Amino acid sequence: MRVFITGGTGFVGSVISEKIKSSGASVTLLERNKNKIPRLKELGFEVFEGTLEEKSVIDGFLSLNKFDAIVNLVGIIRSTPGFSFRKVHVDYVNTLLESAKKNGINRFIHMSTLGASVNDSKYFSTKYEGESLVKHSGLKWTVFEPSLIFGDNAAFFDDLINLVKTRALVPIIGTGENKFTPIDVSSVANAYNNSLYNDKTIYKSFQLCGPDIYTFEDIIDLIMEFSPPKKLKIHTPFFVVEKSLSIVEKLSTPFKNIPITSDQVRMLKYDSVCSGDTSEFDELLKLKKTRLKDWLKRYLLKEYN
Repeated sequence: MRVFITGGTGFVGSVISEKIKSSGASVTLLERNKNKIPRLKELGFEVFEGTLEEKSVIDGFLSLNKFDAIVNLVGIIRSTPGFSFRKVHVDYVNTLLESAKKNGINRFIHMSTLGASVNDSKYFSTKYEGESLVKHSGLKWTVFEPSLIFGDNAAFFDDLINLVKTRALVPIIGTGENKFTPIDVSSVANAYNNSLYNDKTIYKSFQLCGPDIYTFEDIIDLIMEFSPPKKLKIHTPFFVVEKSLSIVEKLSTPFKNIPITSDQVRMLKYDSVCSGDTSEFDELLKLKKTRLKDWLKRYLLKEYN
């Protein structure tokens, strides 16, 4: 099987790409950074240097290569002037879908997110639009909607760990009662890989959740449990944080150094929990999930040994 993967070199994407390659598939990665390409080739990947902004170039490349499937993992958590949520989550998806149809690539596997819907978060809203484009494409699609994804070097968890370690008072935005079902990155990679070889996953959307439900404050408490000493927590209302960040963002463009954006604060208002029992999906996708607590204990305690 020949697979073309976009967004395949980040934290989640690199694990998924390696899993698919190790299963025996020939994997070609789309990569814009030429400095990364030699290393990717050393790891056994084929690489196409380009971007999804170059529609004609993507069309030309896909027309010359007989791919069996496209796996789209492209996504951003922060919108910037050059890479807006709409461009990355909607326009790029449309480019890929059009090119896939034009070049006879019928299988399309897409990364969405748990909680994608039309709401006040531009991240969630544009993810929903992109997911909808896939589902109405006429291709043999599969959509995955993961909750928080954890694993070594996961930016979200590394940022929280750094926050707990470096602050005398640990800020909790809102009540801290919004819920998550974190899932390990290996299980996510297995889901993508196994869906490639299972026709029962076609025309289906899968919510990917771990075995345990945590509130945001629970996750902070868990980090403090394995990162002594325990710190004091301070709750700050959503509207105060959101309004303050909106002002800072208007004054600081780009705002790469801001630890959290106003849209990320809006995302924290919504739960990221599967809507029902996922055991049937887990069996279909052959998932054996790691618990967040087990991973976090190993990940944090190794720093003290």
